Amino acid sequence: MPVSPTEYAAYAAARQTLALPTSALLPLSPTGYSGPSLALHPSLLKLQGLFNSGKAAVMANVGTLAQPITKDQWDKRTPTTRLPYQLFSHSDQSREWQTGIPDAASRTGWLGRAGDLLDSLNNSPVSICMSLGGNNMLEVGNTVVQYQLTAQGPVALRELDSPYGVNTPALRILLTDNARTNKMERELTAVARRAISTESAVSYAIAPSASPDPKDPRKGTQPMPTFGGGTLGAQLRMVARMIAARKDLGHARQIFYVSHGGYDMHSDLITNHAKRLAELDAAVSDFYQQTVALGVSDQVTTFTASEFGRALQSNGDGSDHGWGAHHFVVGGAVHGQRIFGQWPTVALKSSDDAGNGRLIPTTAVDQYAATLATWMGVSAGQLSTVLPNIGRFASSNLGFFSA
Repeated sequence: MPVSPTEYAAYAAARQTLALPTSALLPLSPTGYSGPSLALHPSLLKLQGLFNSGKAAVMANVGTLAQPITKDQWDKRTPTTRLPYQLFSHSDQSREWQTGIPDAASRTGWLGRAGDLLDSLNNSPVSICMSLGGNNMLEVGNTVVQYQLTAQGPVALRELDSPYGVNTPALRILLTDNARTNKMERELTAVARRAISTESAVSYAIAPSASPDPKDPRKGTQPMPTFGGGTLGAQLRMVARMIAARKDLGHARQIFYVSHGGYDMHSDLITNHAKRLAELDAAVSDFYQQTVALGVSDQVTTFTASEFGRALQSNGDGSDHGWGAHHFVVGGAVHGQRIFGQWPTVALKSSDDAGNGRLIPTTAVDQYAATLATWMGVSAGQLSTVLPNIGRFASSNLGFFSA
């Protein structure tokens, strides 16, 4: 939130009973920044520490854009104005954030397409794209298939119990026979074989090694502390275990998806928002500290994404769907203690207001994603494969990674 007197007054006028007092907020100390003084929600104490110590940055006012758009262009828009489809819709904006293509249909996501290009760096039966947060569009590639596991580890294909009358050997033949002729049977076989081999590889790689075995090259994972942050922390703890096992998995690159829901706060925002942000704060901080303990903090970057921010205007007890939002980027490679992008005017009827305090994004998801993909190893010549619309925007590198 902006906390300079004039800017805070405009913020508080719009937020009304939702406005937090400046005395409760956690001040940020960004370098190379000339906008209003800024502060974080009081639940984000650890993220404040990461930011002020140079291990986290804020990417300001990011959102889905089909092309750059100004307030005047928004107000005068016509049927030919290029805009993201179905603005302010959860499902549509979530899909567009994940596909990186807001004005056309896509069957793949931008991290999945990046995974297609980077997968050859790995030598593993386990996909470069892994999800702890369920099925997602973000990691869908043209060739890469995301691997889903739980916060407790991989899911094994178990034999069905005999009371159901299933002939287990026959079932295994159905699931593993390469001679199937029906297309759906062949696909079922392929999925089953992939599930069996992947679960075996992951279980082997993350299993703790009780004692060194000279015949076993696997070092085994070391005991790992429990993370705070509830289910999000549990997901990130398993991500850390997979990172620790990267060599045994044959991974030079890894892409993980975790999820943290419950932010659609049309009501009871004051109480619930504080709880959710406290979980986020603990989980992300504990995960970063574990990457330090593993010696890979410079090789791991955590970034946030959400379908949209919230409208600035209070509806009395909460706020409604917005557009642009601010995001955290955390890691040892991050050019930290900085605000990247253009800080918007946080006020009703401002030059950045699309109505009810919905911020018109000043940075596109494409640019945010391109910066992350480049850090992962996608070349400049490959960026248009990952993000087909990146040429519509002035920059494909926002500079939030250290040189």
